[in-house]
Amino acid sequence: MQSVHGGDLARAAKRLGVPPGQLLDASASLVPFMPRLSWRNLQRGLRDYPDRSQSSVRKGLAAIHQLDPQSLLPGNGAAELFTWAARDASALGLNVSASPCFADYQRALACWDASLNGFPLRLSWDEVFPQRFAPPQQGSVLWICNPHNPTGQLWSRESLEPLLHQFELVICDEAFLSLVPHGESQSLIPLVADHSNLVVVRSLTKLYAIAGLRLGYAVAHPDRLARWAAWRDPWPVNGIALAAADQLLSSSERYQKWCQRVHHWLEREGAWMQQRVSELPGITPMPSAVNFFLIRGQQSLVSLRERVERHHGVLLRDCRSFEGLGENWLRIGLQDRRGNRRILKALKQELH
Repeated sequence: MQSVHGGDLARAAKRLGVPPGQLLDASASLVPFMPRLSWRNLQRGLRDYPDRSQSSVRKGLAAIHQLDPQSLLPGNGAAELFTWAARDASALGLNVSASPCFADYQRALACWDASLNGFPLRLSWDEVFPQRFAPPQQGSVLWICNPHNPTGQLWSRESLEPLLHQFELVICDEAFLSLVPHGESQSLIPLVADHSNLVVVRSLTKLYAIAGLRLGYAVAHPDRLARWAAWRDPWPVNGIALAAADQLLSSSERYQKWCQRVHHWLEREGAWMQQRVSELPGITPMPSAVNFFLIRGQQSLVSLRERVERHHGVLLRDCRSFEGLGENWLRIGLQDRRGNRRILKALKQELH
């Protein structure tokens, strides 16, 4: 059975009978390097109950985005925040999103006995980003992913802004946008102040490679976020995650410096990897603005993914769980140069 999410390293290691450290997980899309964190400061998050208001993290994010802290709500990863967005969305009528799309939107809506209706994206696109997003006219709630998961397309703010007048609620997942060079110019965050029907969800786990901490945040009207805060568990963000966030968001300058490092890596490795994969027989890499990209096969790629995993310890993302894709698609998460060479070597050996 294919995974509905990347990054299931423990399950893969058990299946292969090897320690997790022997595997290269390119099924998850994380930055391949981590920031240095003070363990002494993290320990302070162990003993005491976490700050239920997450006030320090809100202030740090507010300084970065030039927002009122009440317009920000940290969460236990983006996934927790999608759950509360879905509670609002379930009361409004027809929910629509581009297909294929991230499966967690459907999971979140199902919590409230609602469902997501997909409209198909064209599965062929050029490498000129940003691109225009054009959803159908029907629907009450629009779920957008920018840059899009799993295709890697970056949508222009110019094409997204008019949708705020068309839909009762727009939920924009910008989990990967901070990784994209010049991506902030396409963010909808600056529009939140003037549009109470807009929710933007961000992830810090992708940017900092701290997926195990589960740390995301929502940007929306303060009244909406206050309502969500009343619904959730008393301590949704654990103390270690809050302590890590305090270090990572200690200044806007530190945040920007880290983003610049990530952008430099993505520009270098993305172009290098795309070129090398395009030289392999039987598969075509699709253009991407972010740190993952789809590859399309002339035939089923299920066996290729299994061989690469079994013979080389490299995990690639099975795309059969994305509605609208199928056996002819895989997704690769960019690594550092050493990791990318390992992926290429595995693909070369299994494709010849």
